[in-house]
Amino acid sequence: MLNHMDRRALLKTLLQELKDGVIACDPEAKVILFNPAAEDLLSRHQSLSCGKSLYDLCCRPPVEHALNLLAFQLDTKSRSKPLPVVQFVNTSLSQERFFRCRISFLPPLNAAKKSFVITFEDISAWYSPDNPLFMKIEEFRAPMTNLRAAVENLTEYPEMSPVMRSAFENVLVQESLNLTDAFDSLARSCNVLLQTRNHLTELNTEVLFGYVAHHLRTRKIAVTASPKRSITVKVDIYGLLLLLDYLVGRINKILEKKKKTGLTCEAHVADNFIYFDLIWPGKYLASGAVRAMQEEKLEQSLGGMTVSSILRAMEGDIWSQQHDISQSALRLVLPVSTKAGQ
Repeated sequence: MLNHMDRRALLKTLLQELKDGVIACDPEAKVILFNPAAEDLLSRHQSLSCGKSLYDLCCRPPVEHALNLLAFQLDTKSRSKPLPVVQFVNTSLSQERFFRCRISFLPPLNAAKKSFVITFEDISAWYSPDNPLFMKIEEFRAPMTNLRAAVENLTEYPEMSPVMRSAFENVLVQESLNLTDAFDSLARSCNVLLQTRNHLTELNTEVLFGYVAHHLRTRKIAVTASPKRSITVKVDIYGLLLLLDYLVGRINKILEKKKKTGLTCEAHVADNFIYFDLIWPGKYLASGAVRAMQEEKLEQSLGGMTVSSILRAMEGDIWSQQHDISQSALRLVLPVSTKAGQ
């Protein structure tokens, strides 16, 4: 049997070989162990050392949200086995580097406050201008410009010669084919990105709905959740809560102007999607207003995330609709995981 010192030495040896940064923290988020990769990733401006606060190295809110979700999962009857792990994106305090993080608790799990371990994978390249996905998008510019020019000439000069008209029509055909090829290439790159750079956490709806209900009730929003069945969803939990907080804030401002109250939330499951319906008394929002909301930057988000960027990451959508005769709803829709039926 290995004694405590031998186990610690073995653990340190194993950590040395890992390419991802690994940091173990006590319940107060003070560093108790780390590997060389963590030093390389997080010590550009200041040294990483035992006793330093994790929050002196990376942004605090995403970590706290993940820890809260882990604690909630452990407290629920539908406790995950093996021990739950939450994935999320975080950034250095300077927001110069972005990381995909995984976080989990360390034993003993029955302690009131728990130590935890967090790993960091550098994904800064995916946020840079030379990101290969951004470069793929640039391939759309030339065919779209040529298509627009050809259409403008054909519509503005109906008296042009047959030879000239035929030339512009050929441009329409050729650039449509180029645009199709560019789109197919972009779609392949997106699929690779989603498969290899996924930072979403898989949760069953029993845990997700319970955690969202717990979060919104602290903001005095009554929540009802469908108990019909549990299904698997992939979510960015930090982004989802930021998004819900933003939407709740916008609707509450509308209600304040009209001197009304009564905002509630309903969470439920359909065949291929889950829904969060924010319901209030009054008229539903115009589509233009919803589109404008999607371009808003969210406070406390990483890298100036917008509503639409969070929705894209989870392949979700929002719209407003009539709920019943006297109430309207703002619906947030997320797809179920492909593993949901397994």
